[in-house]
Amino acid sequence: MNISKQGEIIPIFPTPIVRANIGRYFTKKEHQLFLTDIPMWKDEQRGMFNHQSKDFYLFDSHADILGDVKKFCEHELKRYLENIEGVDTDLAGLRITQSWLNKTKPGEHHHPHCHPNSYISAVLYIKCLPNDSINFENQMFGIFTNMDFPKKKTTQFNTQRGSITVEEGNLLIFPSWIPHSVDVNETKDKERISFSFNTFPIGEFGICESANHLKL
Repeated sequence: MNISKQGEIIPIFPTPIVRANIGRYFTKKEHQLFLTDIPMWKDEQRGMFNHQSKDFYLFDSHADILGDVKKFCEHELKRYLENIEGVDTDLAGLRITQSWLNKTKPGEHHHPHCHPNSYISAVLYIKCLPNDSINFENQMFGIFTNMDFPKKKTTQFNTQRGSITVEEGNLLIFPSWIPHSVDVNETKDKERISFSFNTFPIGEFGICESANHLKL
């Protein structure tokens, strides 16, 4: 009989984050819209640490230019539901609600936050910084223990934060409840541009006989 010298580590109940890529360059009209045509603002009194579009329904207000981008995002949302959650997408799905643009200029950052009133959120990267990434906070950290052991190394089980690298054209899809943030843009003359959106479930849910049936 073979006796293992080291136990097997089995991660259970992981948090799914999907990274896909649009697979093409952004068109001239898309680039112009993202880079120059959308009015942006920053209100430091409201705790804003980067710039956001004044319009939070860009997929609707610019449907003529962003129609193909929206189709790609909707396709990836459907794949997320089918592959991650095993959803019967003939009966239920996700509707994109708000959609907006973010610009992180030199010296700016995006504070840790989550997205209330949304089921799945996503970020499409239009323009990235060198070695760019997004941070996700581990909400499970410290919930099941109050012990603070001295640590020699960081593992996926003891970390409070994880980072995922991103590049232009990437779409990152994640549960809206996960707190996430972006580090300070330490460049002198570059800006990070990303397009974010939220979603809400539509269709049929639950079982009628169990008194938990919904039609949305």
